[in-house]
Amino acid sequence: MQTDELYLRQRPDLFSVEHLAGPTVPVSRLERLLDAQRRAALGDSGGTRIDEAAALHERAQNSDQLVDGVVAWQAATLTARTEDLPAVVERVREALLSMRMAQSQEAVMDSAGVHLVHRAPQLVHRAKLCLLLHQHDHDPRLQAGDVAGIQAVLAHGGLAFAASQGLYLGIFLGEVYLAPLLGALTPAVWAFCAPRDLGIVVYTIGQPLLGDMGNPVELLQTLPRQGADPDPDRERERIPKLSPTAGPAALDWWIRRLSDMFGVLTNPALATDRNGVYVASKQAHALLSAEQLVRRVTSIQAASRDGHARRVLLFTVLDTLQRLTGRPITDLGSARFARRRLDELTAALPTDAAEVLLPGAERAVTALEELQAGFFLAHQLGRRTVDVPDPNGGTREVEFDRAAADYLKILRDATHGHGGQRDRVGLTNALLVQHDGKIPHDLGLLGYLYLLDLLLHPENLAQHIFAGGQT
Repeated sequence: MQTDELYLRQRPDLFSVEHLAGPTVPVSRLERLLDAQRRAALGDSGGTRIDEAAALHERAQNSDQLVDGVVAWQAATLTARTEDLPAVVERVREALLSMRMAQSQEAVMDSAGVHLVHRAPQLVHRAKLCLLLHQHDHDPRLQAGDVAGIQAVLAHGGLAFAASQGLYLGIFLGEVYLAPLLGALTPAVWAFCAPRDLGIVVYTIGQPLLGDMGNPVELLQTLPRQGADPDPDRERERIPKLSPTAGPAALDWWIRRLSDMFGVLTNPALATDRNGVYVASKQAHALLSAEQLVRRVTSIQAASRDGHARRVLLFTVLDTLQRLTGRPITDLGSARFARRRLDELTAALPTDAAEVLLPGAERAVTALEELQAGFFLAHQLGRRTVDVPDPNGGTREVEFDRAAADYLKILRDATHGHGGQRDRVGLTNALLVQHDGKIPHDLGLLGYLYLLDLLLHPENLAQHIFAGGQT
């Protein structure tokens, strides 16, 4: 069995992006939205929830907050009838282009663009197949060839093959897999999207804008929580200035690499045992883990106000990465290892795409290096090592890089409660005593760095899924 791309000796074409308007498109091509709807496997989802969209538009008209405008533009794009969609999208882009700074009246979105991300219909079929076969392996009716029960469910409009469907809903429209890219400059925002059946309409706004103003804007945000609120002035200074081609280039890179990753995840030839027999559960686990990874990276990006939530999410991301790549947390928590991954990404990424993709990864590596500054006892003694118990008796010196990686694992293990396993009690106690417990807020972005690394090297994912035929 071979996938289309392997048989044809070409790259997978499971996701694609089309640039419809903006600085890289000399002549607007928004009419391509109509062509995309005609190609879509599903019917038009526009023309519904119009009253809700109208209410959001009215709210935006009476608000000076950009977020109200963005929500209204998303709703307008989602609810527009197909024949009206190009005009609606053009109005949204014109509104973005017309925005000015309050004091200087300088245009801030003069390179705003419109893009359409398309998920190929066969991706759903390829992903659904392994879950269908996995369900078959656990359904005695199907194993016996009895389809009467399935037919009865279908006759009543039910979902006959629903194995784990709620855990991989992201593949149906694809916006879940675009979200970490849209959040790449957190807490700044450089793009937003509106997913429709015909594809995901993406608006790039030109220059990133701060997405979190620091002060609570909702009552729930007044709850006490761990982690410093973002300083708006400091965060504005850290927002990169993007070139006109940066957004389209970042989309191009991400979509191509996403397609490559799904070429691996949906290749059944990798999910076999040592005898070459297909194991549906093996492929299902990889697919579910990949969706879990991107969803939790997005949650980290969105949790700009809560350092504790970010940290817990990071630990689940690192566990998921270990499942997908075989790399233990003590490797992923090494600043040297992370710096090598960042250097490799820097060398591989197109310069303009890197303007969007790399700042978050750079902040993650800096935070991991800053974690080493917390070994206060060693710093007071003027040392660059930490004393930890030696399993053979006495103590041994450990460099900050390894000590910080071990400390990160201790914090990860403490999600089940503090106190090390019997063979790690000494190490746990030593590091808890010698570190001040201050965790850099940007450390959570480490998950984003390793997601980029996974997209850059889908062959590593392929090797680990196959794993020499282990099941």
